[in-house]
Amino acid sequence: MSDISIVPVDERDCGWEVNSPRFRVYLHGSGEASTAGWTATYDVIGADVLQVLDWAQAQARDGRTYAVALVYDDAAQEGSTPGFGRGLVWLVGMDGNDQVSEGSASATTQQRMLERRGAPLIVPTGDRMPRGVAPVSPELLAELDAGQQPR
Repeated sequence: MSDISIVPVDERDCGWEVNSPRFRVYLHGSGEASTAGWTATYDVIGADVLQVLDWAQAQARDGRTYAVALVYDDAAQEGSTPGFGRGLVWLVGMDGNDQVSEGSASATTQQRMLERRGAPLIVPTGDRMPRGVAPVSPELLAELDAGQQPR
């Protein structure tokens, strides 16, 4: 049984919006049956979630996994605990290096991350990352895949 629920809401219940969100992309040098491995992390600003997913998938080719989070800066949390005001809202996947227990929701999420390698999301042409946006350096990814520390 799934814990997913869908409920009707009044769209006027929000008090603020962010028109230029910051997304965080995690690329994982994952194994055959595990999402654990090296991690390369990037923030993407000025794109929408479909463009970010398109970019993340392009970087994660060759058997890597990826996860995407919305970066949220909580001013109240920063005020009460300086240095801890930034947090993440996971949109796709999770930290591939998190330890999970078998049968948990997190284990299911990691399994879906692994399955996505062979069946990527199809992003419509108009929603793809614009040409000219820099990819992750293939040389950097090769170094990470080989277990080397980036220069």
